Amino acid sequence: MVNTQSELMTRAQALMKQKDDIEVDIKKAEDELQSQKVGMTDHLVDSQGFPRADIDLVVVTTARSNLIKLRNDHKTVMLHIEEAIHAVHAEALAEKQSKEAERSQEEASRAAAASSSSSSSSIASATSTHPLYEDEERTLAPFARVNAVAPDSPAKNAGLLQGDMIVAFGVVNIRTTNVLKSLSAHVESRENKPIVVKVQRGEPTELQSVILVPKQGWGGRGLLGCHIVPV
Repeated sequence: MVNTQSELMTRAQALMKQKDDIEVDIKKAEDELQSQKVGMTDHLVDSQGFPRADIDLVVVTTARSNLIKLRNDHKTVMLHIEEAIHAVHAEALAEKQSKEAERSQEEASRAAAASSSSSSSSIASATSTHPLYEDEERTLAPFARVNAVAPDSPAKNAGLLQGDMIVAFGVVNIRTTNVLKSLSAHVESRENKPIVVKVQRGEPTELQSVILVPKQGWGGRGLLGCHIVPV
């Protein structure tokens, strides 16, 4: 495309040179007429129909003929120059649009790759952190145990009991990476918001659900008021 634009520019420049040459020839022919003190429409015969004796008829007729041809050539070359300039501008615009399209495509490809990577990460994350269906939860082993529950705490009010085996704490389960750290972060992100906690309790064990709302100001330390240890 760059070569095409260069060729168009070379052609436009050649036409401009041709125009300049024609204008030089036009000026020469006009000067020749001026030297005879006649124009393109002055009569070349006297009142009696004889050739005028005060002018050089050969010079005048030749100059007039040349001017007619040169002015027509000038009009034609000006049209060609206009077309060439439009072509150069159109090619430049096409090149700009092509580059912008290529840049947009590259950006779209990078965005798609990033989105794909993000989607893959999201899928992997969802596999380990998305809340599970109850049938799936029943197949998971507990990842933590409630070691102690403080009186009047959010954990106590939710119904958590010492010895409960935690299968799912909101989005956190045994499949979650850094499970206890993720549990702590999840609790902090859910302050004053309910979390569904699934626990195994009793003999034989049953999967039970409690609603826990982490909060400050209950009279003790932390947001839960219970001590959770890994299993």
